[in-house]
Amino acid sequence: MELSYPVDNLIPEIVCEENMFGSFDYVIGHLEYETQRAKYRPLRESYVEKLTEEIRSGIFRIYREDVRDIHITDGPKERDVQAPTVYKRVGIHAIMVVVERVTYPSLIKNTAASIKGRGMHWLHHIIEEDLKNVPHLMKHYWQSDLEHFYDNIDHSLMKAELRKYICDSVLLGMLDNFVDLLPKGLSKGLRSSQCFANIFMSPVDYEMLKHVPSYILKKEDGTEEVRYLYYRYQDDAVSFGGENKKDLWKQRDVYVAKVNERGLKVKPNEAVRPISEGLDFLGYVQYEDYSLIRKRIKQKAARHLAKVKSRKRRQEIIGSFKGMACHADCKNLYYKLTGLRMKKFSEMGVTYTPEDGKKRFPGNTVRLSSITNIPIVVQDYEKDLETENGGGRYLVSVKDGDTFKKFFTASKEMKQILDKINDIEGGFPFETIIRAEPFGDNKIKYIFT
Repeated sequence: MELSYPVDNLIPEIVCEENMFGSFDYVIGHLEYETQRAKYRPLRESYVEKLTEEIRSGIFRIYREDVRDIHITDGPKERDVQAPTVYKRVGIHAIMVVVERVTYPSLIKNTAASIKGRGMHWLHHIIEEDLKNVPHLMKHYWQSDLEHFYDNIDHSLMKAELRKYICDSVLLGMLDNFVDLLPKGLSKGLRSSQCFANIFMSPVDYEMLKHVPSYILKKEDGTEEVRYLYYRYQDDAVSFGGENKKDLWKQRDVYVAKVNERGLKVKPNEAVRPISEGLDFLGYVQYEDYSLIRKRIKQKAARHLAKVKSRKRRQEIIGSFKGMACHADCKNLYYKLTGLRMKKFSEMGVTYTPEDGKKRFPGNTVRLSSITNIPIVVQDYEKDLETENGGGRYLVSVKDGDTFKKFFTASKEMKQILDKINDIEGGFPFETIIRAEPFGDNKIKYIFT
């Protein structure tokens, strides 16, 4: 059901037991050390009881004395981050789970920062898919970054944006407090700031959709989707154009004017380049028909692997690097740095041959299109089910991160490949990325890769 903005009466949803205890468990579960987690677990009931009352009455606040400043260096970037106390972190998390549920459906599809179910890899694969579908519309790109993005978000404009989505006066008082934590800009350490930044940039995104190229993608199920060749990740924006670079400079002028209205400024390193030179975005360098890991990332991994002596730490570095490498054309690089070969579906030697069992799986049933272009683990499958759409369907159980999901497929290719993998000892579970491949009259079929 489509939301009608602004939304009121959100406090009951925030303070329900499921959300409050779930927020405590999430925050404590993400503390770095077991000693920290063990310290806070006995406080679960008392923390939730106190926070529930503070949020219900609208008196929950975060002040400068509730955070400590941490200076972080990440490559060439340096920034100060505010780390709240665990107690305040739980409260902010509980509030923002509901705020994000309300606000995120309004964002454009091609933005991915800090949005559940999306992310760097997800947006990277969206660009790859568009390049495959309409290469003639993506010969050149314009790319830009914003100067001190979080530091320059205006408080009054930010609060005005929040009021387009929410009219719950009790909740707005707490959200305004999150905005006002620093005298200028948004804190880089509060969970709320990631959501607020997405909301703040949303008017810019929608203005850009009026000016960038688009195309209509016909899916296998007969539905159509409008795909826009504009992508944003936090303050990094990219748009595409064909052979005429002047069109991209016109897009650039629209973007610059709109961000200037918001009190923001584009960095002078913006550029229009041919895709043949590579697009350095989201940790990858994307070319017309392949992508590589950004040079700085592979250099960092190589240096760490050369120095590390702890076996556990080495496994962590390899796992992190594999998480990047498996989304690009980097099998040989991965082998050279780690001495290991990645086990991927494409290396199993499975062929598409006819073949024809029944189980029950956890998780919600989802559309195939909702889990394309992201890494998943196929757990198991069940054959020949009768559904309202017909018989002979296969039900496939997958794991997306920590979440179990399942989908139905009538694709002969998918069904028969699953049967073949079932005959391979240790074939399940296996890692894969499901891709949408155009065929025929702008139709789409889904394939394992």
